[in-house]
Amino acid sequence: MEEFYGELDRLYGAGDLDAVEGFIKGAIDAAAEGSVEMAGLCNELAGFYRGVSRYAESEAAFIKALEIFESHGMDGTPEHSTIVLNFAGLHRVKGDTDKALVMFLSAMQNLESAGGRGSYAYVSVLNNISLAYQDKGEYEKALEFAGKALDIMRSGESNEHEVATSLNNLAAIHLSLEQPDQADQYITEALGIFEAMPTPDVHYAAALTTKASVLHRRGDYRGALDGFRRALEQTWMFFGENIEFAACRRSLAEIYELLGDLPAAVSEQSDAARILENLLGADHPATVSAQEKLARLVEDIR
Repeated sequence: MEEFYGELDRLYGAGDLDAVEGFIKGAIDAAAEGSVEMAGLCNELAGFYRGVSRYAESEAAFIKALEIFESHGMDGTPEHSTIVLNFAGLHRVKGDTDKALVMFLSAMQNLESAGGRGSYAYVSVLNNISLAYQDKGEYEKALEFAGKALDIMRSGESNEHEVATSLNNLAAIHLSLEQPDQADQYITEALGIFEAMPTPDVHYAAALTTKASVLHRRGDYRGALDGFRRALEQTWMFFGENIEFAACRRSLAEIYELLGDLPAAVSEQSDAARILENLLGADHPATVSAQEKLARLVEDIR
C-alpha cells in the first residue's frame, strides 16, 4: 500500500482531482471483493468525495467500508474506529453536529479500549471533537479537547500534521472567544509547521483562513485579503470548488466590501452563491443566505 499512497499523494499534490478519483476507483476494482483492503480503499474514496463536497457519494463509500469491516468481525477495532471517525467528519461538514459528536465520542472510546491512546487516530479524534464543540459554540470543551491533542503530540512522538492541526484549532477557538492575541500566537506556530513541510498539506488552507480571520479582526484588511486568496489557491489545488472554497469566496467578498470595492465584492459573492447552489441546491439555507447577500451588494452599487 506504500506505493499506492505515494502515488495518491503525488496526484493530490498535482491538483488533478479527476486523476485522484480514477486512481482510487481503479484500486478498488483491482481489490478482492469484500476484503479488508477494499474497505480501506473505500474509506479513501469516501474521504475524497467528502473533500470535494460530493456528500451522497461519500456516505455510500463510508457505509460500504464499515459493512466490510463488520462482516469480518472487526467492529470496535482501531481500523473500524478510524472509518467511524472519518464518517463522523462527513456528518459534521454537512451540519449534523450532534450526530457527528456521538460518532466521534464512540470512536474515541473504542480507541481507548483498544489501547490506542496517543495514536494518530486518537489525536485526530480529539481534534475533531474539538471542532464539533466549536460548531456548537461550546468553546471551553473545544479548548479542552484541542489542548489534550496538543499535549499528547508534544509529549510523545510528534506528528507535525496533528500538532499544526491542534494549534489551528486552538487559534480558531481563541478567535471565537474574542482573544486575537492568543489566536495569533497559535496560528503563527501552526503556519510555521505547515510551511516547513516538504509537500503541501491538505490542512494548510484552513490555517491560512484562520490567520486571515485574525488579520480581519484586527482591521488589517489588505493582509486578510492576501490570506484568503492564498487559502483559496490551496483549497482549489486539493478539492476544487468545494464548500470551503465557497466560504473563502464569501470571506473575500466581505473584505472587498469593507475596502469599498463593491464590484469585486459582487464578483466574489456571485461565485460563492453559484458554487453553493451547485453543491447544495437552490433552497439550501446557505445558498439562500448567499443569494440574499449578493442582492444587497448589487443594490448598494446602484
